[in-house]
Amino acid sequence: MRRLLNLFILFKEYVVLTLLVFLSFFFMALSRSTEVQSLRAVTTILVGSLQSLYAWIPNPFVLSVENEELRKHNILLLSELAQLRRAKGENDELRRLLAIKPRQGWKLLAAEIVGKTSIGDRNMLTLSAGEQSGIKKGMAVMTDGGLIGRVFSTSGGFSLVEGLFNRDMRVAVKIARTRVDGILGWEGGDELVVRNVPKALDVKEGDLVVTSEYSTFFPSEVPVGIILKQEPEPNTLFRKIYVMPSAHPFRVEHCYVILKDEELEKEKASLETKASDELNKKNTIGNLKKKK
Repeated sequence: MRRLLNLFILFKEYVVLTLLVFLSFFFMALSRSTEVQSLRAVTTILVGSLQSLYAWIPNPFVLSVENEELRKHNILLLSELAQLRRAKGENDELRRLLAIKPRQGWKLLAAEIVGKTSIGDRNMLTLSAGEQSGIKKGMAVMTDGGLIGRVFSTSGGFSLVEGLFNRDMRVAVKIARTRVDGILGWEGGDELVVRNVPKALDVKEGDLVVTSEYSTFFPSEVPVGIILKQEPEPNTLFRKIYVMPSAHPFRVEHCYVILKDEELEKEKASLETKASDELNKKNTIGNLKKKK
């Protein structure tokens, strides 16, 4: 306090002068006289001219605030753009899925892929539907492009799907153009491999590979992929065929589960069992006649 008082005493003339000048400008601003109004107009013109001359000089404090606001606005716009792109991708994918025409006997259940995991050589997908929706173990899963796997296990509201990129997966397939049969599997990399195809049979690059009637889990005629290349297996009569999958399990977000009609499955199993029993009976009778 004493220091402030000493400073005031030391600079009292300047303090009083500043106060008087401030009061003079204050009363001039309140005055309505003609002389003061003319002076005020001239002062306004001079100040405006000076401001226009130096207006191009950026104010660092104002620029800092504006830049911060622009950054926030840019982040919001980027977020909205990402959401719009995602929505467009989902819309396009759903449109393609809706364009699938189920074959007679197919019951398709739409599901969303809510999880993707890779454990060693096992690639798994988690679906947003389970036993409550009628999904059971072994059912085929496909997209608009083609087959992506089969149901490995289920719970009430979710299903775990075993993808084609899995060393334990084997699918009976055929060449759509020539009906040549083979066994499809995965041996690592980005392609699938078809084996047990004789070298003499008609197979070309670009041929479509589909599931065959010999498949236990998958219905026939489901697209699997396109033949990229083929090479002979040494010291055998067979060739190895490399297939690019029509639908990559890790590049889709929606799919269809092909629900099996239990009544038709029971009827089919009963017919096959009956035919098998009749054939065994005939073989037994034939063997007995040969012995006699």
